[in-house]
Amino acid sequence: PKAVAIGEIGLDYYWHKEEREHEIQKKMFRAQMEIAREEKMPFMIHSRDAARDTLELVKECMKEGMHGGIIHCFSYGKEMAREYLNMGFFLGIGGVLTFKNARKLAETVEYAPLDRLVLETDCPYLAPVPNRGKRNSSLNLTYVADQLSAIKGIDRETVEKITWDNARRLYGLQP
Repeated sequence: PKAVAIGEIGLDYYWHKEEREHEIQKKMFRAQMEIAREEKMPFMIHSRDAARDTLELVKECMKEGMHGGIIHCFSYGKEMAREYLNMGFFLGIGGVLTFKNARKLAETVEYAPLDRLVLETDCPYLAPVPNRGKRNSSLNLTYVADQLSAIKGIDRETVEKITWDNARRLYGLQP
C-alpha cells in the first residue's frame, strides 16, 4: 500500500549488446508494463542506448488502464520528446541539463511544457555542474532547477513549485 509507482523499468543496451539479450529485456519490460496496468500505477522508464526500441515498446504497451509515467533521465531530442509528451508522459530532467554538451537536452527542455517536467537526481550518478563526477544527491537539484529556470526564463521558485506539483499529480499524492 505504500508504493506509488512501478520502476525503474525499461531497456538498457549499454552493457548488453547482443540481440538475444535485447529480446529478454523486451519480454521483461512488457511484463513490467502489464504489472503497472494491473496495479493502476504510473511507472518510471529507463532507456539507455535503446531509444527506438523503448519508444516502440511503450507505444505497444500503452493501452486502456495505463496510468502514464516518467521517461527517466530523458536525454533524447525534441522529436522523441514530442512522441512521449503526446502519450501523456512526463520527462525526468536531471544533472545532465547542466553539462556543456547538453545542447540537445536544453532544446528539448525549452520545447517541453513545464507542467510535463519533473526534476530528478539519478543518484548516485550524473551530478550536475559544479559537482560533476562526484556522488549525486537530491541536494544538487537546485543546480538543475537553476538551469531549467534560465532556459524557461522564469524564477527557480516557480520551477520548483511546478515540478513538485507535477510529481505529486503523477504519483497521486495530494497535499
